[in-house]
Amino acid sequence: MTAENIFRAYDIRGVFNEDLLAQDAVEIGQTFAEYLGGKGLVSLARDGRTSSPLLEAAMAAGLSAGGVEVESFGLLPIPTANFATWQGSVKAGVYITASHNPPKYNGVRFRNPDGSGFTDENETVKRMFFEGKRRRAPWDQVGAIKQGDAEHIVDRYAHYLLKRLPGVRSLKVVLDPGHGAAAVTAPRLFAEAGHQVRVINGDVDGKFPNRDPHPTAETIGGLKKTVKKEGAAFGVAFDGDGDRCVFVDSRGRAVQTDKIGIIVAREIARRKRGATILANIPCSMIVEEELEKIPGTRVQRVRVGDVFVCEAIRKYDAAFAMEISSHYFLPEFYIFDDPVLMALKVAQEIGESGKKLSELSDEIPSYPFIEKEIPVKDELKFEVAKELVKYYKGKGLEVDTTDGAKVQMKNGWGLLRASNTQPMIRLFAEGRTKSDLNSIVKDLEKDYARAAKKTASA
Repeated sequence: MTAENIFRAYDIRGVFNEDLLAQDAVEIGQTFAEYLGGKGLVSLARDGRTSSPLLEAAMAAGLSAGGVEVESFGLLPIPTANFATWQGSVKAGVYITASHNPPKYNGVRFRNPDGSGFTDENETVKRMFFEGKRRRAPWDQVGAIKQGDAEHIVDRYAHYLLKRLPGVRSLKVVLDPGHGAAAVTAPRLFAEAGHQVRVINGDVDGKFPNRDPHPTAETIGGLKKTVKKEGAAFGVAFDGDGDRCVFVDSRGRAVQTDKIGIIVAREIARRKRGATILANIPCSMIVEEELEKIPGTRVQRVRVGDVFVCEAIRKYDAAFAMEISSHYFLPEFYIFDDPVLMALKVAQEIGESGKKLSELSDEIPSYPFIEKEIPVKDELKFEVAKELVKYYKGKGLEVDTTDGAKVQMKNGWGLLRASNTQPMIRLFAEGRTKSDLNSIVKDLEKDYARAAKKTASA
């Protein structure tokens, strides 16, 4: 029986052939066909995981069996697949991926016609799935499955972006797709933009042999070394499906996510007076401090998750958005996030400023910050988060419940929130000094332990 916990806040995700079976993908496809009313065209694509071709085929079979037509593109980074959905005459999109999770995981993401992801609609699909609502079209009304032209989509995607980006000074750049789907687009676009490109881990390999598909300051040592060795202006590491990017400066240092966002957002805010910039709840307090210096600029905090950020972009008519997880959104191009586009914009800012990325970054202040992962069972994590909110409110503290429990403390802030994609509570904290940070973390860990104990005994 399919485990209910593979249905997450904005996708379906589990260990392939344990939690998530090929038969599940067929039945999810049939359920999605029922959700769509058994008609229309769906674009379908996948990342480079070893199980992704199989799941793509199973999903296409389920959709077709439910009467829905399918255009299956195969391997594409998810932003390019979103572009295909947005540019196509489709009713919806489906993408096979487990994003940055370890290689044994895989999953399914549903897309709106504009390329943004599902939010509340995921709950509807989940309910229909467990109610057994599977559409079975008559034998003569099954949906056609056609092979989409991935190369043509990449051509259109490259043309769309490059004609909208001004020519810039040529830079030496190191790209690290991490054996993921970004290898299909990133090297090409940087080369066509006129940059000197060095690529590492550039072959698509679903086993991710040389580094974790989750790029962090700790997992991209190869990129750091290569940037310094090559004397490159900067480097970029992408995640498994190509929707996250982590930057390395010419000194071989990973650059804080918020600082990269500020560098690009400043240019947009100065150009678009009165701009609203979105940052999700765990982003640094430097975002407000730096961006709200620009007259008319307002920072709005939003929930973690690219699908929720897209909703907020619509709600606030935002000019830029960033997530601490290295997702970046430039709505003047399209609503969905795209790290290749973001990396090209960073190159543009470096070229026009005449400064190094290290200089642009170091001009922005930093505060001591920490993110920690606390393992907790999927079935308990949201209950623990609720208990934390209840506890803080009971103490008379002002709690931001946009996403988890965020409390302002003396000289900093702390946040405890349940992960939408993994069995854990994430702890975030920032202090004005290292001592402030240590004090905040100590309090948060004590509060978590109390909430977890109370939840487990309930």
